[in-house]
Amino acid sequence: MIIANFHTHSAYCDGRGEPEKYIRKAIARGLQVLGFSSHAPVPYKSFWNMKVEKVDHYLETIARLKQRYQKQLEIYTGLEIDYLPGDKRNIFQKYPLDYRIGSVHLFYQPGDSRYYSIDGTDAEFRETLEVLFQGQIAALVQQYYRYLCRMVTEHQPEIIGHLDVIKKNNDSGKYFSEKEAWYQEAVAELLAVIKARGSIVEVNTGGISRGYTQEVYPSPWILKKCCQLGIPVMINSDAHTPEHIDSNYAETRQLLTEIGYQKQRILLNRKWQDVLL
Repeated sequence: MIIANFHTHSAYCDGRGEPEKYIRKAIARGLQVLGFSSHAPVPYKSFWNMKVEKVDHYLETIARLKQRYQKQLEIYTGLEIDYLPGDKRNIFQKYPLDYRIGSVHLFYQPGDSRYYSIDGTDAEFRETLEVLFQGQIAALVQQYYRYLCRMVTEHQPEIIGHLDVIKKNNDSGKYFSEKEAWYQEAVAELLAVIKARGSIVEVNTGGISRGYTQEVYPSPWILKKCCQLGIPVMINSDAHTPEHIDSNYAETRQLLTEIGYQKQRILLNRKWQDVLL
């Protein structure tokens, strides 16, 4: 069994601790593979994204750490990149990376130079719902899944980040039910696109470790559909502290095996390959 994590945030963005602290914790916890994935720069003010002037230093730091720890841990360089419609920066292809995590955290409004969060606090989510969608929750959620479809189609990131993070503030179904037909249709459309493009769906434990949710992203019923479609998955912790480098991995492996998965797809020996859970 190979233990790996490809979703890691350090002090280069909104994580706590320098990359080397995550490496030492990964080695102590028995990980064999670790990928760093700082939030990529964005064209607006943000406290949680890496600044564009730090990217070269980030790439150089991870490259140096790869060499220093090559006998103890496989290390890879990635970014978690936000999909922003109309973005002309070519950000998905701009940097020399081993992999990319494609995610949607927000709706960006270039006209007023700000963003509207879907992955922040409940108050921020409510603002997005009221300002952009006049309180129509189905319209907001469907737009989220449309953005993911467009991201996968246009950029084909190797990994899809926290696929249904839209549920983060939906505890007890206070905004919508995942059983509603319109919701399940939006998910089904996205999964069809992911299947066609060959991306990996991460099973993200970060919502649990940070107290936002009681289950992984995406929900188990979505993972069942992924399994039926033959979509590859990988377990990621979305660690923002070294202590969370492998949070809830044992339970997540058990969940995936109960669903029907026997393997996960990871970068190993610089090749994408399926390894036993």
